[in-house]
Amino acid sequence: MMWCIIAPLFITTSGLFSSNASAKNFNSEFIHSGAIVQDNKGFIWLATTNGLVRYDSENNIVINSNNKDWPLPFNWINYIELIDDDKLLLATETHQLWLFDTTTGAASQLPITIHRNSVYQVIEHQGMYYLNVPNKLYKFDPVSLETQLISDDIDISYLQDTKDNIYIATEKTVFKLVDDKLLPIKTGKISAISAAGSSLLIAIDNKLIVLSDKNQSKHILVSNPIISLAHANDTQSAFAIDDTGNIEQYELTNLTTITHNYPSIEPTFIKKLYHDNTGVLWLLSNYGVNKIAPSMAKNIPKIFAVKFNAIALTVHEGHLILGSYGGGLGQLPQHKSFLPEHINEQLVGSAKVITDLYSYRDRIYIATFDGLWQFNADSNDVERVNFPNNNQLLLSMKYKDNALYLATNANGVIKFNLTSESIDYHIEGGKLSSSEVIDSLPLANSKLWVATPAGIDIVDIKTMSVNKIKRFGENKVIALLEYKDKVFVSTKGDGFFIFNLQGQLLSHFAKNITFGYMSFIQGEIWISGRPGLYRLNPDTYQLNMVPNTEQYTFTKKPVLLNNKVYVGHYGGVIEVPLAFENSLNAKIYISKTIASGKASLLSNIVNIDSSNDVVTFELASLDFRPGQEKQFKYKINGSNWNDINGAQLTLTGLSSGEYHIEIMGSNSLGQWSNFKAYADINVAYPWYWHPTSRVIYTLIVVASLLLSFWLLYLRSRSISHVHRLLEDEINTNSQSTSIIRRKLIKLQSIFPPEQRKQADTIISHSAYDNQVLKNAPLLIEECLAQLSTKNNHVAPSSLSGNSLTLALPYLADYFHQQYHVLVTVKLDIVEDKINHAIQTAIYRIIYEAIHAAITNDNGGIFTVSINEVNEKVWLKITDNEQSFAHFSSKINFDMAMYYIRQVANKFNATFHTYDNQGHGSEMIMSIPLRKI
Repeated sequence: MMWCIIAPLFITTSGLFSSNASAKNFNSEFIHSGAIVQDNKGFIWLATTNGLVRYDSENNIVINSNNKDWPLPFNWINYIELIDDDKLLLATETHQLWLFDTTTGAASQLPITIHRNSVYQVIEHQGMYYLNVPNKLYKFDPVSLETQLISDDIDISYLQDTKDNIYIATEKTVFKLVDDKLLPIKTGKISAISAAGSSLLIAIDNKLIVLSDKNQSKHILVSNPIISLAHANDTQSAFAIDDTGNIEQYELTNLTTITHNYPSIEPTFIKKLYHDNTGVLWLLSNYGVNKIAPSMAKNIPKIFAVKFNAIALTVHEGHLILGSYGGGLGQLPQHKSFLPEHINEQLVGSAKVITDLYSYRDRIYIATFDGLWQFNADSNDVERVNFPNNNQLLLSMKYKDNALYLATNANGVIKFNLTSESIDYHIEGGKLSSSEVIDSLPLANSKLWVATPAGIDIVDIKTMSVNKIKRFGENKVIALLEYKDKVFVSTKGDGFFIFNLQGQLLSHFAKNITFGYMSFIQGEIWISGRPGLYRLNPDTYQLNMVPNTEQYTFTKKPVLLNNKVYVGHYGGVIEVPLAFENSLNAKIYISKTIASGKASLLSNIVNIDSSNDVVTFELASLDFRPGQEKQFKYKINGSNWNDINGAQLTLTGLSSGEYHIEIMGSNSLGQWSNFKAYADINVAYPWYWHPTSRVIYTLIVVASLLLSFWLLYLRSRSISHVHRLLEDEINTNSQSTSIIRRKLIKLQSIFPPEQRKQADTIISHSAYDNQVLKNAPLLIEECLAQLSTKNNHVAPSSLSGNSLTLALPYLADYFHQQYHVLVTVKLDIVEDKINHAIQTAIYRIIYEAIHAAITNDNGGIFTVSINEVNEKVWLKITDNEQSFAHFSSKINFDMAMYYIRQVANKFNATFHTYDNQGHGSEMIMSIPLRKI
């Protein structure tokens, strides 16, 4: 049959576990366990005939004679007692009494003096140890190491203590120990006893009695004999199990019952009942070690006479309606009848295979393997909806704006208008990535998201164009849901994906979890998992499993009725109160560390020799409630968080150095805990790279650098001094030489060439000008004076904060006085419009150009012209010689030419020189006033 082929889409095989979940591997290995405690960290310790067992909700460590890491010389342990928060007293069958350290695994025998090797039970009370030895009661002082016999003829069934008192019970009498003497306080058939805090609970016949340390007593009658008692973890209440397996919780002051969510158990012999700090009840019985967790989820069995008991739900007029996978419509027997008795006789053939239900006004629409059907609540009739080709296999329905979007198994998506009861459009399978449509999601922007086995298609309803989202997972998409412009996508094995409306992936989480259909209920997304029922906060993406639902495989989407969420599974329907809080900050620990093959309990500072060593941390989230697999992540030295696969972190290849590791973990509901585990790893350095060696290397390098810098500094000072002396000498000599050369030339020009040939006759010639002869000795005297003195004057080579109007005449006078040249200045500018930096550059160019012309050539008459035209400053310097003709040369140039070119580049100026063919030379530069 076709429905047998389609069924795997809705079914994921999962065992139906009892709510009394067995602790992992406990039943077979530790069936002879008779004592249990929880230490201050949260680990569970069990005394068994095979050794001491530590359990962390994921892994267990058996400490016995076969354990190489933490060996004990015995296996059989009768009882354990927690003292000093982290130590255990071990009452053994063959080796008397031992003290065990839960943090290091070290054990030592206590020097007691008793008549047997067997110790049945031990308790610690006000610093003393009390021992139940066959037929005797001993007291041991751990300080003085003295053993005292209190009673030498007593068959003890229970040895308990409160804050102030010690109680001993036989089968028929309860004693109080006063001044090392046994005083009987209660008699009768004693079936159970428990003591904690300041209260003692006693079950005698059909009575439950509570005694306080203040000698206050209260009792109640019970309908069935109590076979086991245990104080709650907070010592404010107590649990009792009677001989029918019923569990009751009592408030200790007046023994009133407290409502709880622990399920009943099968009647059995219970050795020990214990309540831990995560709310789990532990049963040590002849069936082994079992855990009972409170359950908010109530299972309502409902089995249809079909091969696959998949159940779809809807709520109609305050009634919960069920649709079965082959059995038609139905209701829960606990609910008021609403459907006609023979309603399913109107559903013919494959119409009884129901895949989805939707309630609309007075009708229930039914998606079946034989098209769309409807139930009319007014007429109590069921009929096929009247539209063409309404016999297709439908997989799901979505409602929006008075229309149903029908996902078909082989022919795309159909939009059925509920108002006109007609088809608005049909997107055929050939237009999609697959003709099989698993789910659809109509959006307000005329887009329709379609989930197929090939992925997700986005259909533009206006143009009927199809855009396929790039493949993002390996498994099928199951359901689509929109929230705040985001599309939430559940998958069959790839977890959860979240997209924006454009189809871009925003987030991916809960990987490897199989999700089914989902509903938006009062601000949360409820998802039917396979297995487990989940709640997702769509704003924070916090995903939580509803406690005790991990044993069920759910089928279709959840629904809300009377503030309760209902969802179908393969054995019936689960009912969950809408408002409940069951969060728990589980303690996260490194339960075991293995470094270079050496194991240690918990985690201390790990020291390894090299990067080749391997460090393994076994991780524990100490939440013993059944639920989803715990998740862990870690970060090293404050870096990013990294996911851990499983409950074990293995590190290798760490370079030399120190590493600080932080580890986060989730609880059984998938909630991340605020507690973190920490570890430190020190990887040794090679001797040549040890931190001490590196300090020495650093000091040597620093000292060498300082010495090198000091020598370079001394060298630079020496070179600078020599350079300064040479520069002064060169400047003085060049300037003096230039002055002398010019004055000698002038002296030479006094004598005409024809007269220099006849110098002797000229000098004696009476017609020669006596004034000329008088000037010649003066010029010669000036030359001699110049050669004999050092020229230390400072040349006016910079503007020095003055304006061009004041500085240029002074510069012209300087050149005239110093070099006997004539400099004429023509200034036609408004100085306020010219940036001071440009004025400074213009002045320096004039100085460098004229000084170079004087020094390197024979220029004697210069004209400097500055004016402003078209937002530019034009500088023109002319010379009566060819001084500026070679300024444009790219090969033969001096520092003055280089400086003038640099200034021109800085201010984006143009620079040209001209040879006026025997009439001198000129240099022209234009400087923009505005920066280009």
